[in-house]
Amino acid sequence: MTTKILSKIKLVVNLTKEFIFLIVLFAFFFVVMSFWDHLEYPNLWASALVVFSITKIYLLVFHTFKKLDTLIENDHSFNHMLLLLGAIITILVVSFALDYLCVSEIYTDAFLGVQNNIPLLSRFSNFLYFSIVTFTTVGYGDITPINPVAKLISVFEMMSAFVVIVFVISKYFRNK
Repeated sequence: MTTKILSKIKLVVNLTKEFIFLIVLFAFFFVVMSFWDHLEYPNLWASALVVFSITKIYLLVFHTFKKLDTLIENDHSFNHMLLLLGAIITILVVSFALDYLCVSEIYTDAFLGVQNNIPLLSRFSNFLYFSIVTFTTVGYGDITPINPVAKLISVFEMMSAFVVIVFVISKYFRNK
């Protein structure tokens, strides 16, 4: 009983570390982008953001499968898998919201429905909403990506949602 509780605590601590690390990386990217003139070289910064996003997706999905294998090997409960899935979804949604925020800094007209003259925290909350709507594939249409980079990152999020939800759940039940 205590080993399962300790395992849950360890899982939460590890996922929290990953989440904080990802937030620090985005903050670093955002600060560096602000100090160097990102408006003068938007394509360079957009390319860096796309590469960063692809790398982030690969590492998160690979890491998720690795953690899932560990959960299956140690015969953890379905609740452990749901905890892992919820944490990974949260990390993905917040990280994509930060991607969208960076895109809106690089290209001020990248999204319809989000004003760039509002405070940064308000824009982040708009992009967090957009990220949740995109991840769940609801797509209300009140915020729309119109820039090719914004569209590409939106597609990355949709594909990540599919891979994480479908493949993680199917892998768990296939190995049980």
